[in-house]
Amino acid sequence: MNEIDLASQHFSILDHVPVGVLLLKHDHTVLFWNSCLEDWTGLPRTSIIGTDIRGHFPHLHAPKFSDRLRDIFEGGPPTIFSAQIHGQLIPVKLWNGQLQIQQSTVTATPSLVDRGYYALFSVQDVTDLTQRIHDFRVMRDQARAEVTKRKRIEGELLNAQGELEEKIRERTADLVAVNNRLQTEIAEREHAEEELKKLLSTLNTLVEHIPEGVVLLDAEYRIILSNTIGKEYLGTLSSAGVGDILSHISGMPVRELFREAQTNVWLELTAGSPVQRTYKIGGSVIGQAGADEGTVLVIKDVTEEKNLQEGMQTQERLAAVGQLAAGIAHDFNNTLTGIIGFTEVILSETPLAAADREILEAVRQSGLRAAYLIRQILDFSRKSSSELKPIELYAFLKEFSKFIRRTIPENINISLVCDPGEYFVRADPAKIQQVLTNIALNARDAMPKGGKLTFSLFNRTVLHGENPPLPDMPEGDWVVLSATDTGCGIPSEILPHIFEPFFTTKEMGSGTGLGLSQVYGIVKQHSGFIDVRTETGSGSVFTIYLPVCPAVEPATVPEFHYEPLDGKNAGILVVEDYEAIRTMIRRTLTKLNFTVFTAENGKDALQVYEKNKASIRLIITDLVMPELDGIGLCKIIKANNPSIKILAISGYPLGSEWKDLYHAGITECIQKPFERNTLIRTVCDLLMKDN
Repeated sequence: MNEIDLASQHFSILDHVPVGVLLLKHDHTVLFWNSCLEDWTGLPRTSIIGTDIRGHFPHLHAPKFSDRLRDIFEGGPPTIFSAQIHGQLIPVKLWNGQLQIQQSTVTATPSLVDRGYYALFSVQDVTDLTQRIHDFRVMRDQARAEVTKRKRIEGELLNAQGELEEKIRERTADLVAVNNRLQTEIAEREHAEEELKKLLSTLNTLVEHIPEGVVLLDAEYRIILSNTIGKEYLGTLSSAGVGDILSHISGMPVRELFREAQTNVWLELTAGSPVQRTYKIGGSVIGQAGADEGTVLVIKDVTEEKNLQEGMQTQERLAAVGQLAAGIAHDFNNTLTGIIGFTEVILSETPLAAADREILEAVRQSGLRAAYLIRQILDFSRKSSSELKPIELYAFLKEFSKFIRRTIPENINISLVCDPGEYFVRADPAKIQQVLTNIALNARDAMPKGGKLTFSLFNRTVLHGENPPLPDMPEGDWVVLSATDTGCGIPSEILPHIFEPFFTTKEMGSGTGLGLSQVYGIVKQHSGFIDVRTETGSGSVFTIYLPVCPAVEPATVPEFHYEPLDGKNAGILVVEDYEAIRTMIRRTLTKLNFTVFTAENGKDALQVYEKNKASIRLIITDLVMPELDGIGLCKIIKANNPSIKILAISGYPLGSEWKDLYHAGITECIQKPFERNTLIRTVCDLLMKDN
């Protein structure tokens, strides 16, 4: 065995690692060139192994490479080549034409034939990591620039405030001078008084129409002037009116408020009962110290602004949790498919004692329950599959009311209030029933001593330029569905968290905390919006907005009948990268007298299909696999054999991806985790349709 064969055998374990690996002897002859480097460079190992690497990459003659490699061949310590510092060691072009950013580690390893050393190269693709670092730095610089800009604007505002105060002082001095002249110039008094009246009228009109409360205080904090909005706000924040001394605002001493105002541009206060409102108050001292000194208060009601801000923060938090939930659901679905499938295989194929069968059935039911929980998580993250069709909500609600009465205690009265008209929306009936059921059951739990649950329907049009009922809600026609209960209500500290998954106020074992998070996800799946209004002790109102759709008569699909399945040695190719699922499907179909071929990825599946295509009538393939995915595999096979039947299985929920499946020739797909009977029934459907 020569030196190249020895190196190939010794380092074969590194052939499929996701980094580039090559081995050089001291004369720069390539002894090993792994699959990753073949893929990156397009150079097959047959054309480079046994040759001088500098013949393929002449830049390696440069001293910055050759000097450091000489140390390696002498058994020196490992060395690192960075693309940013030393340039590309093995130049590789990416799909966009740019060079791959690499970091390479070269290590001395003992020769297999003498006492010398080889140079073992490990070439890593850090393009993505480098781009992320660059993006982070850009974001950091933008944030710094934004902070600098805000500080500059704050400084300008302070300067503008100072200029305004100076102008007020100057104007006050002018008015005093005019008043002195009026005392000595009787002839000009009437004209001056008329001008002053006009000025005051203009000022009063301006102040009265300012969309904020404006209050003028004298040196003793007596209210001497206030616009209408200011009077309204003072009625909530204090019992004082015009002519009274303002001592406290929302329980805070006025003098303390002005000390706070010296360090804060706006001071935020909360007041009101039973409905609390949030206000921002700003104060500024005007006039000269002493009897002429006064204070201007500006009061803004920012309740809606605060609610909008909190709503947007909640939406962002829920979106982040949804992304995380959808990411883990696929792996759980693969695991549950194996658990449920193998349990059903044992139950159907093995004679068991009653006690053992009961245990296995409990395992199966637990797996199905876990699968249901995964579907609830996917509903929250808006990643689950839905079959949307036009439904009339009033008729649907009438039927639902009959159904839910069997679950709701008799001491809770259920009623339906609906304006005349039609209420068509494009929706998945099962998902809408799940939404209504979760809301109804929560209402039941909130009314342990009985009460009233009212469902109502009406149409709402949001016009262009109109403020919508909820943030980001577009203009158009909406069906508004609300559920009102007379229960205990939701405490304010709990309300921001009710749509978060696994959040529950019930006792351990009484719920998963997924009910309202599932409601939120389903409503978002339907391009809808949901809002909650509640008050502790006075009940809650859940309001759902769904876009209107035209009424469409649903098409009827004839039922398809088939006989019990006998495979008759027909060939089925199963392509699945998860070994447990692959084994379970093979065992199930083999028991039904099929000839089953298996492959763990699309690339291997092409080879298996070419060898056995004469006997293969059906392909069962996963969609997400390494090497070659399911859609790519199906396109290749369908191009050569358009009549082949294909069944897709996927742990990811399908939405708009159905279009890609259809173009790849896939007409059937079942979601993981699936039951054994579902697999058998779908295989039967496909093969019977083929006949």
